[in-house]
Amino acid sequence: MNKLSSKRAGDPRDRGNYLILVLLVVLISVIPWPEIVLSGKLELLWDRQVYENQITTGENILKYQDFSSAASYFTSEYTWWYLIQTLQNGAMPFGYQIFFQLITTIYLSSAAIIVYKRCGILPLVFMASPLIFDLAYSQLRSALAITVLYAVYIFFRRSAVVALVLCLFAATIHTTMVLFLAIYILCLLTAEDDAPFSRWSPELRLALVLGAGFLMGLVIGPLRETLLSLIGDRRAHYQDLSSSALYLSFWVGLLGLFLMDYRNILRTVEGRFSLFILALVSVNIFTGSYSLRFLALAYPFFIIAVMGSRPSIRMIAVPALGVYLALQWYFYFLGIK
Repeated sequence: MNKLSSKRAGDPRDRGNYLILVLLVVLISVIPWPEIVLSGKLELLWDRQVYENQITTGENILKYQDFSSAASYFTSEYTWWYLIQTLQNGAMPFGYQIFFQLITTIYLSSAAIIVYKRCGILPLVFMASPLIFDLAYSQLRSALAITVLYAVYIFFRRSAVVALVLCLFAATIHTTMVLFLAIYILCLLTAEDDAPFSRWSPELRLALVLGAGFLMGLVIGPLRETLLSLIGDRRAHYQDLSSSALYLSFWVGLLGLFLMDYRNILRTVEGRFSLFILALVSVNIFTGSYSLRFLALAYPFFIIAVMGSRPSIRMIAVPALGVYLALQWYFYFLGIK
């Protein structure tokens, strides 16, 4: 049994440690990192700038969107726009800057709790990534939505009804959460014990997880516009941003390392989730689709999967992740200049 799984089996961390962790994250999150990191060039936080402009100009799809079907509340992301409308009307007891800060803080706190719960304190250093920085301080809608799913993962895994309601609520903030819910359900179905596919061999369960990831990569790539048009989603013709093959090569390499330890990786829901996302990202190299958001939203699970791999794999993956993290920041700062 590896260190990660033995931590899960016993010695649960007490509430005091979690409270200290959350307080530290809160203190760290309120430091004006965007101003420090970006040297005042806050326009580089593109999504954040869009939200600010929407709030200050009064732009809101609730003014003209016809919510004639239940599906429209998801495809139009009703809850997010309702929150924006509340800010526009001054109905919130605080301004949008504090609202943004609250999202940042609760997202970072929930992500840190997930990593700490499974891996302890030291792996939290890998959270200092440009992917996490941009998600926490710019992609605020995604950060808020995934925080709801993180809360389900941390607190409500055994309450199916509460979990389902919260997951559907998250999807009214960001429709992508439907995909993450589907991935998570697949990970539960392919568990090693007490699951519908438990009797399948590890190789068959691996093929199912990877195959579903490859298929999802095609769906959000070449088939994206077609599927969104069929359900009437307003983003059917939005321009999507792709990531370079060089940037994604690390994640493909990480998938290769995980496949060398697939029996161990498959034992945890975080490992199966990581395999799915990495398979999706591998397809995106060829389809030219946007992978960064998926990588950022699943990032805590990657850390857990790396730390839970067998020692021979971990000896390669941990230094590689550290070097990649440093290179990410180097090119991030290079882009700022």
